Amino acid sequence: MTTKTNNNSVIGKDISRVSNRHKPYFEADSDNKIIGYKRSIGIDKVILKARLTSDEIDDLTSQFNYHIVHESQSNGFTKTFYIIDLIEQFGVYIKLRLVESSVNAEIQLHSKFTNNLQGNSPIILDILNNHKWFIVRLDVATDYVTPFNTSAYLRRNGNQSQTNFDTSSWSGSMGNSNKTACDSHYDRKAKDETLDTNFTNRFEVKLFFKEKDNMKFSNLNHRIIMERLHKEMFIPCLTYSYFHERTVETYRGSKEYIELIRKAKGADNENSIKLLLTDAQWTTFRKHFKACRDDIEWAYIESSHIIYDFLLAHH
Repeated sequence: MTTKTNNNSVIGKDISRVSNRHKPYFEADSDNKIIGYKRSIGIDKVILKARLTSDEIDDLTSQFNYHIVHESQSNGFTKTFYIIDLIEQFGVYIKLRLVESSVNAEIQLHSKFTNNLQGNSPIILDILNNHKWFIVRLDVATDYVTPFNTSAYLRRNGNQSQTNFDTSSWSGSMGNSNKTACDSHYDRKAKDETLDTNFTNRFEVKLFFKEKDNMKFSNLNHRIIMERLHKEMFIPCLTYSYFHERTVETYRGSKEYIELIRKAKGADNENSIKLLLTDAQWTTFRKHFKACRDDIEWAYIESSHIIYDFLLAHH
């Protein structure tokens, strides 16, 4: 992969300009030019759905232990589901409903499965190879060794909601049926203190698809995935970006860009920055932020032959 040279960030520059304690953040080539951030990319969660016949559901349930759940609806009706809960064993959860000619089956693959933490069941792999299963959600997680508090992101667009906490930030509405992506940025160590890795700074993009998108494991449309990842604006290390030593004249006097970004991480959304800037300054701000972003779409495609190896049988 060839990473673009970015004049607004440290990418493409000599690694000697980076302090020794920060050098572990970056990958460099044989000429000591920085080619990108050290990162680990993978699939965190996948949700698939299907239209199965009664015979197919009977065949599926005959292979596992299951229990029946009755869900009361607001309209007074009750939906009955067959639940196959294999989360503890394999990281897999299956939900089936005996209704023909509708989307009546769902599989959730959790990180235990997608990271092959237990060794995946050949029976489940056979199920996933059924062409009827289509992906409705695919979580692409990129982990960095940079600290959480040195990085930041902007929402894909101004219509998304965003919620910030001390060690996490979330944007996009999970309840929006027309959503194509939602973002989360969080400190994995704060979430799990027992985590044994240096890659603790996670930026995760939840991608959503419709049945008509025909997104299947047997027919993954990497182009669409890359196009959506390209819209994400995440900077893994602000210290070596355009913003670190730049100031801007705001409605409330001269401010450091870096200070504005840090304040925005503690506010409801980055529009707290926009309110201080003129329209032209806000356009410039987003332009430079986009120019400093990490090219996670290229990291994804470069690793795509590895990150889906949970679909392969391991002996």
